[in-house]
Amino acid sequence: MKLNWYSLPEDPDGLSFGDLKKAYKKLWQAWAATKVGRKMADSALKGATAEGREAKLQAKKRGREVVILTKREKAREEASKAGYWSGGAAICVTIMYEIFKVSGFPGGNKWMDFWHHEAVFGVIMWVVTLAFGWVYRSMHPVN
Repeated sequence: MKLNWYSLPEDPDGLSFGDLKKAYKKLWQAWAATKVGRKMADSALKGATAEGREAKLQAKKRGREVVILTKREKAREEASKAGYWSGGAAICVTIMYEIFKVSGFPGGNKWMDFWHHEAVFGVIMWVVTLAFGWVYRSMHPVN
């Protein structure tokens, strides 16, 4: 019986001891070559996955930094806008008080102490600031 050494039969019955020994050596060599190839592939993939993992971590970190910078810039911009609107409210209240000095305070001179009290001034400032905030929000709707 002539054997095809590249395609050995599944059933070893009928093979001589010499043929079995030769087939075993061929099988062992193929297995060793496969083992070496697998180790090389694993080591190459291990390096690639380590590089990939590192690249993912760096991209994630940079993405966070960009978002943080954007959030910081946005917060700074919003604080600046709030300062402008609050300043506008203060200017409006100051002008209102100057007009009252010229034309007279509501209630006449009897109410002068009331209008100059810090609490009344604070409440008026708060109400005007709320009104300015309401105007700002109506002009800049949230998307």
